[in-house]
Amino acid sequence: MLRKITTLNVSLRIQIIFIIKSYLRNTKVMSNPLLIAAKGKGFLPMLARSRMIVNRYGLTAGKMDAALTALMEPLTHYSCSATIPVTASALASNPGAIKKNSLKGLEFAVHGLYHVDYSQLNLEQQLKHIREARGIFHQLDIPVAGFRCPYLRWNKDTLIALEETGFDYDSSQALSMDVVDEFSTETYHRVLDFYRAQSANDYPALPSWSDNLIRIPYCLPDDEALIDRLHITDTGIMAHIWLAMLDHVYQSGELFTLGLHPERASACQAALHAVLAKARSLSPSVWIARLDEIAAWFRSLGQTTCKIENEGGSLYYVQIIGPKRATVLVRSSEIIAPTQPWDIDYKAVCTNEFFLRSDKRPLVGLTPSSSISLQRFLRCQGYLVELSADSEDYSVYLDRDTFSREDERPLLAELKQDHRPLVRLSRWPDAARCGLAITGDVDAFTIWDYGKRIFIR
Repeated sequence: MLRKITTLNVSLRIQIIFIIKSYLRNTKVMSNPLLIAAKGKGFLPMLARSRMIVNRYGLTAGKMDAALTALMEPLTHYSCSATIPVTASALASNPGAIKKNSLKGLEFAVHGLYHVDYSQLNLEQQLKHIREARGIFHQLDIPVAGFRCPYLRWNKDTLIALEETGFDYDSSQALSMDVVDEFSTETYHRVLDFYRAQSANDYPALPSWSDNLIRIPYCLPDDEALIDRLHITDTGIMAHIWLAMLDHVYQSGELFTLGLHPERASACQAALHAVLAKARSLSPSVWIARLDEIAAWFRSLGQTTCKIENEGGSLYYVQIIGPKRATVLVRSSEIIAPTQPWDIDYKAVCTNEFFLRSDKRPLVGLTPSSSISLQRFLRCQGYLVELSADSEDYSVYLDRDTFSREDERPLLAELKQDHRPLVRLSRWPDAARCGLAITGDVDAFTIWDYGKRIFIR
């Protein structure tokens, strides 16, 4: 009898694989999640994930509601929140859990109208999807400021559509950190290619601008990469990897966007506890914030103004008008005001109006022809800049007509290695050294939601 059952199971499995493969061959890439998953993750891993979906999702939204509750437990314990992008079509059928948790302080963003590959859609299609998705959130009275593409796949039309439809930020750019060498697998490298992930060795883990849209990177490995691609289930190893990512951004003063899908909140809860506990223990502190708060902060930081006047000789009067939670940092200068230690190079000034001594204007001078992208980037990192043709007047002077994202990390390294007098603002509020955001997508609430995804065209 056992032999017959085993033979039957093998036969059934072969038939299922044949049916799925036949279906995939006759389906457009952009329109079907099964084909996209098979392309990006491999056919067998896709089947393994299909089995997990049955375990993680129920016939009702009850399991997802419980998953959000499990995610909230460590967040509440450490007095912080998170950002959860949600597929709008699934939200329309299951609004209860999201509305309840929105009232508890979670931020919800748009994760597409449907869970499809937006990089394969043209501008007109994306505008239609994104407007309809935003309309669903509006009808349910759920505030929305941000967007994340399904599969982290986007194109230039995505950014245009988001700006035209009034989004404040996008968090679709994957950024991989070198923290998994000994655990690395072919499947993990395949998914990095599929996500078109940039390397944190080449690009800073920081918000950037695309016209008037703020782009916030999504750091890898996330929970899905750890469990499904790297086959790591030991929560101690998970914590070790995420803590290494936190240490990287703490040393560089950048942002760790920790990806944790609510469906795996229980499996990864101990690792999340470890990261949040470490973040809360550090001094200077780590700013733990939602993505909408991070986008709003960077907008306000870029609007800072500075008045600096030479009072004779090397004495300068400095007045900075910026966000209330910003901290003034000064290096290599005699500061005539109360200060506190901040790091090896900088001291934190306890007021926004003070005097200091410097041989030259302690700001970043830029040529009048400097790239607008360069000016905006520096201001949003807390640097105070002036346009001037007089290079000899400034402690730090840059002459760059062009500037791209590839230039950001080299420029940050150059400014850090320079020890001449400089006044700037802290990149993060309340004198924090770095930022941390917890975020994870909700693709579906029930098995039915996943079933409906298969038939989207």
